[in-house]
Amino acid sequence: MEERRGNIKAENEMNINMKEEQSTFDWRGRPSNPNKHGGFQAASFVLGLQAFEIMAIAAVGNNLITYVINEMHFSLSNSANIVTNFVGTIFLLALLGGYLSDSFLGSFWTMLIFGFVELSGLILLSVQAHVPQLKPPKCNMVTDGEKCEEAKGVKGLIFFVALYLVALGSGCVKPNMIAHGADQFNIQTKKLSTYFNAAYFAFSVGELIALTLLIWIQTHAGMYVGFGLSAAAMAMGLITLVSGTLYYRNKPPQGSIFTPVAQVLVAAILKRKQICPSNPNSNCSMHQTQRF
Repeated sequence: MEERRGNIKAENEMNINMKEEQSTFDWRGRPSNPNKHGGFQAASFVLGLQAFEIMAIAAVGNNLITYVINEMHFSLSNSANIVTNFVGTIFLLALLGGYLSDSFLGSFWTMLIFGFVELSGLILLSVQAHVPQLKPPKCNMVTDGEKCEEAKGVKGLIFFVALYLVALGSGCVKPNMIAHGADQFNIQTKKLSTYFNAAYFAFSVGELIALTLLIWIQTHAGMYVGFGLSAAAMAMGLITLVSGTLYYRNKPPQGSIFTPVAQVLVAAILKRKQICPSNPNSNCSMHQTQRF
């Protein structure tokens, strides 16, 4: 009996794995090959992106308030609001990234497109921090805070555009990194739990480097160097992501989640006056609902 149950369980797992393989595709849209696509070989490229991306964004976010006060000359209260709004926007936009991935783009293309958006924001931050004409005149906020000119007009616009390009890119990339890596494994495999451990390790390594080396460089070499290194880290992450293109197995987007909801609402409105017969053997509109 136990042997029979084991055989049935193994057969069910095999059927699930076969269905998963049939529902995933390579970069050309062809059904994925389990001997060529997926597994740790493919997931390792995603882990590289995760380490580099968190390295870039952590180095910017954790020392941003210093830059906003000392270089942009915003007050302490305004600077705190700018930083918290920036961080909050990243996490809110994670919902947008997940929606676009599941409904239209797929996780790979969402990461690639918005990875370049994040990179463009980091480059713009670095350029502004390096070019004096794009910043307010130098001023000591500790001794002459009231006399210091705050970033306004074009200078302020450039700063906020760059900052929220970073937020948009990072927010839409974050929910797809772990998801795309997990897509490289079958649900039933034990390797999936190992992958999640590796993903957390990659996150921790990137965070560690950002909060030690990159923050130290920002403090001693200048913010423009630090922002430039963050941009370089993000560029390396994108190169790593693209390098694994031939090995990924990709799940196709499922279409807008609002479409089936709208179908149900329209059907309910159109059939609102129909009465279900008391005889359970008779046809009932609940069993004959049409899809639009």
